[in-house]
Amino acid sequence: MRLVIGSIFIGLVIGFLGQRSRMCFIGGFRDFLLVKDKELLKGTISFFVSVWLTIYILNLIGYLFPILKEITNVKLSNYPSISNAFLSKFGVISIIGGFGIGLFSTLSGGCPLRQHVLAGQGRVESIVYLTGFYIGIIIYYLLIVRFIGKLL
Repeated sequence: MRLVIGSIFIGLVIGFLGQRSRMCFIGGFRDFLLVKDKELLKGTISFFVSVWLTIYILNLIGYLFPILKEITNVKLSNYPSISNAFLSKFGVISIIGGFGIGLFSTLSGGCPLRQHVLAGQGRVESIVYLTGFYIGIIIYYLLIVRFIGKLL
């Protein structure tokens, strides 16, 4: 129950901050590359700096993954080298999925975070985008991931 309440709280905070800040990761890079506008890029950079500092501080005090074994059965594995991580099943599937989400989000004009915020504000085109987004996730998992898994 504590995890559900924590997830709802974090979702509300992220939603509020996403709506107030106009945060869009893809839009920041797109605007900077196309018209040299740095406004959205500042938010993207500050997000990554904040994440880096948070992970660094949590690692220092020992609370990075305090109860990982209690809440999930995920086993952390160490790859011998970076190339082995990229060429593993998980690495190839992640790279293909990341390329797909990046391409389609750029073509639609914004990242999924921004599309969720806009859908919450009642924008019909964002609701259509998110419908396709979630249908695409299902198709990707049911077809592409299984196909790649059989190849590797």
